[in-house]
Amino acid sequence: MEKPDDREAAGKSKIGEIRLSASHRSGSVCIEIKDDGAGVNRPRVKQIAIEKGLIPENAELTDSEIDNLLFAPGFSTAKEISNLSGRGVGMDVVKNAVTGLGGRINISSSPGKGSTFTIILPLTLAVMDGMVVSVADQTMVVPITSIVETMRGSDDMINSLGADGTLLSIRGNFVPICDVAGGLGLYRESDQQAGVYLLVETETGQRCALAVDDIHDQRQVVIKSLDGVCGEIPGVAAATILGDGKIAMILDPESIIAASPTAAAFDTERRMSNAS
Repeated sequence: MEKPDDREAAGKSKIGEIRLSASHRSGSVCIEIKDDGAGVNRPRVKQIAIEKGLIPENAELTDSEIDNLLFAPGFSTAKEISNLSGRGVGMDVVKNAVTGLGGRINISSSPGKGSTFTIILPLTLAVMDGMVVSVADQTMVVPITSIVETMRGSDDMINSLGADGTLLSIRGNFVPICDVAGGLGLYRESDQQAGVYLLVETETGQRCALAVDDIHDQRQVVIKSLDGVCGEIPGVAAATILGDGKIAMILDPESIIAASPTAAAFDTERRMSNAS
């Protein structure tokens, strides 16, 4: 947070604002701490990381990777050590505590506008609205809060990206396609390809089309955490028991997209295009 005079010079109110909010998202509790300060000083963060030997001097990092350096053990941007800062244990301890609870923490920052710290924690038992879908003959649930819209794709909407990636054209915009079956290591018994897409949006605003086999209906489901039972399963947030007694996995769109090579390739290509 800037000093009052600096905030006024930047056209802001002298009094800074920090907002704490909590919501239910993708089968988890989402806690956001948002401020309207100066944001993360990325050049300074990167320089300190180089000086401390955390990264090589010629490292090329994305904004997100630089922000995550704040969680590195021993990292601190404070110039002097005090009772409150400078020892490099604050953010590291926070991340370890959140991870120990089976959660994760993300940073989103805009220079001059502020930062948002998002903490995602699993729920032991709760009720959520979900879209029931089929993926490789398995019934699964996608949290409604993650879905922007659903659609049935056609061949003229599909475009290639590199050797194996595909993009979906939606009203003149392209979004990467993430095949849910492939991301979860499932295989379809038939040659039928996924033709139904769920357009989802992540916490950082990234959009992606999740490819599934079919959509059944929308319903409320009771969430059951898998922590302590199966451990962490990439792409899966929790489980539920449907009305017919079947057990269905509740998907975590955020982690499915994060692990998708197509989404990563699309993001890299878009950054290179913006840079040029």
